Amino acid sequence: MRIRLRPQPAPKDLTTIAQGLRAFVFAANKHPGGASSMTEAITALYFSGATTLAEPGPVRDRLIYSKGHAAAPWYAALWTLGAMPQMTWQDAAGFGQVGHPVPRMPVRGSVPGVEMSTGALGEGLSFGAGTALADRRDGLSTRTFVVLGDGECTEGQVWEAAMTASRLGLQNLVALVDANGSGSVIQLDRAQWAEKFAAFGWRAVSLDGHDIDAITGELLAETDRPTAIILNTVKGMGLAAEVEGSNTLSAEVEERHLPDWDTGALIEAALAVIDRHIPHAATARASSSNRPAAAAPVRPSRAEVLGLVTGHPEGAEVVAKKALGGDLAQELAGLPLLWMAPDAIRNSGLLARMEKVGSWHWGTPGADVLQCAIAEQDAASLAAGAASAGLWPVLCSMEGFYWRMLDQIRESIAFPQLPVLLVGTSGGLGDPLGPMVQSDGCLAALAAIPGLELFEAADINTAKLLAAEALTSGRPAYLRLPHEAVPVRHSLTELATRPTGSGAWTLADADAPDLVLVTAGAMREHALESAEQLQARGRTVRVVEVFSPSRFSRLNADQRARLLPPGVQAVSIHNAPSSVLGTLLGDGGLAIGVDTYGIAGWPQTALYEAAGLTTDALTDRILKELA
Repeated sequence: MRIRLRPQPAPKDLTTIAQGLRAFVFAANKHPGGASSMTEAITALYFSGATTLAEPGPVRDRLIYSKGHAAAPWYAALWTLGAMPQMTWQDAAGFGQVGHPVPRMPVRGSVPGVEMSTGALGEGLSFGAGTALADRRDGLSTRTFVVLGDGECTEGQVWEAAMTASRLGLQNLVALVDANGSGSVIQLDRAQWAEKFAAFGWRAVSLDGHDIDAITGELLAETDRPTAIILNTVKGMGLAAEVEGSNTLSAEVEERHLPDWDTGALIEAALAVIDRHIPHAATARASSSNRPAAAAPVRPSRAEVLGLVTGHPEGAEVVAKKALGGDLAQELAGLPLLWMAPDAIRNSGLLARMEKVGSWHWGTPGADVLQCAIAEQDAASLAAGAASAGLWPVLCSMEGFYWRMLDQIRESIAFPQLPVLLVGTSGGLGDPLGPMVQSDGCLAALAAIPGLELFEAADINTAKLLAAEALTSGRPAYLRLPHEAVPVRHSLTELATRPTGSGAWTLADADAPDLVLVTAGAMREHALESAEQLQARGRTVRVVEVFSPSRFSRLNADQRARLLPPGVQAVSIHNAPSSVLGTLLGDGGLAIGVDTYGIAGWPQTALYEAAGLTTDALTDRILKELA
């Protein structure tokens, strides 16, 4: 059994707290069914002394509340501990209203203790595995607790995460499943969950989810595996008899079904118990501001990171998709990086590093390379959790596989602005495996995710520069790498002196151009060759390489005019959907790209011919359409 940090309140005191939290839940009346069924578990987690969740300071246990629609009892506990200072309970219970600082579903950073933005069900257990993994690497004794609904456990990603946590031996990870038998409006068998988690290698126990003492006992249990505590609960516990336990309590309930309680008295009674056992709670509630968040780790500058990196000689041809990960994993080994690959790790160039340090599993928790299972959704949310706990995750996967991670990137990474670097290999055309692994329109989908910085590198030196830029920015980013070998045109030393704020560089220029070619990635060489052909036919051509379409799109009119002079014809050339660069041209531009589904096969030259992206084809089309 674990040693309690503070003495456990008497059972009657814990019951008083739980009753106060439940009164708050019904006063808020937001998903009260699934919220009420979690009240005793929240009481045990925060007030039994079995965890450090209620302790002040930045280093304590973590709670990932994955069933975010039913956050009311959690918000109530956080409010009692001072996370919403100078609010009355009535103010706090109004969460989710326009202008209220606390949203309906949890948003990372809205109040102290909220570490994950939840609402997209199924992602929380992966995220929690990421925080547990990071804390273990840091040598912390803290634990991560993840609250799941049983309806949520019908999501496949939950079982991807269960497999990962077991494989990694995350004994500091505890899942609490609210088995109230209701998956929105379908009934679920409560008896299945313990058996399922046990089959995935977890320590799994099933108990009365309204028995605070039983829950506390399991929170204190020692184990060498991740733990799943199945809470057999009653949905809407405490509501009128005609609706308590109903399978239709997924929204507000009519006032006539709410109990006739003295809500204020029940909450005040709970506060009296909490303040007696946790003296800092009353002070925090009365404070002028909530508890300060842990200070963000100081990241080195881009120049400092590049000082550790070795460039490739000009003229070298390097397959960027393997060289980037392989090089940087060796060169940046002193930084708190977590290199990840949710598919064949050899494709990311990380195999040599993995063999040197050992894959990150329970036996080598200090290794910096994690070979993920072929479970892209789990890997993306796990990377987010690791980033929230202070690691610098770099997730490498073929661009075509990012289709499977779009919601995880949007919800778990980009929306909360967690610093994960996503590296997409085999961008564009060039894989012999068939249409389903081609990137097709994936880059356009990623470009539509707000808050995600997009980078695209043609060669290895540019890739290293952009990786350093992303890693030191502290923000989420996607770096696209080409499948094919692209010649190195500039030394890393020279590239490091270039400004990067505009998202573009001029590759070839001419006085008073009458045509601007805008290009990116592997198409750089085709664009330069086409420019030479066009100039031989009387055109005056400027070539602009866009290494960050997201930055380019934010340029003001004057900045844009320096690259794309008004009244000058412009053409974008890309081996991605034509819209990615085409939208940057303004009215009247010609956008050339890959807008058909499933161009795949071999040899690669035939792919470019089929897509109309050879140098000759580009030149002919430009002359014809801009005549």
